[in-house]
Amino acid sequence: MRRFLFLFGALSLLLASGTASAHATTSTGTFHWDAGAGAICAVAAIACPDVATASNGDTVTIRAQGDMNAATGSASGGGTFVHRNSAGALIGSGTFAATRLIDFSFYGCDGDGAPSFLCGGRAALAVHLVGHLASNPSATIEIDGILWVTCLIGSPPSGVDEGVRLNVKDLINFNQSVSGATVFIATS
Repeated sequence: MRRFLFLFGALSLLLASGTASAHATTSTGTFHWDAGAGAICAVAAIACPDVATASNGDTVTIRAQGDMNAATGSASGGGTFVHRNSAGALIGSGTFAATRLIDFSFYGCDGDGAPSFLCGGRAALAVHLVGHLASNPSATIEIDGILWVTCLIGSPPSGVDEGVRLNVKDLINFNQSVSGATVFIATS
């Protein structure tokens, strides 16, 4: 049953993304990425949005998607974030945009019976965040960070978790993936 649901979800990904039968077989391809948003959330029993936590117990909730080119280091897209403290109180929220691909570790495609256009890997994306603090909603804060998107399709190294992590430079590092789902969809 689980495999049937996965294949149904994969078919939904194909139809929703409009992706043809392009196959990326190396780390230098182009990919569409989903992290707690988009077609990946159509798969049954998938937790969306993605959540990560910092060492102080604060959490960040991420819904994002975009495109990246591993050969050129270009990236686009973005999404939303919500930052809560360890008690669940809202700290701030906003949007972010991917500005470039810093690094991509390719784990492969077509793993465990998945269609060949679904791929795994870990992408480090430079992002620019624009948000508002709950304590002062009229003030806009802009800051840069790094968003890691990790999908376990293919042959990931041991000890790696599916999901996202977000390091907001000089402010807070949400370095533990808690829940969610991600995917890289090969576009060439």
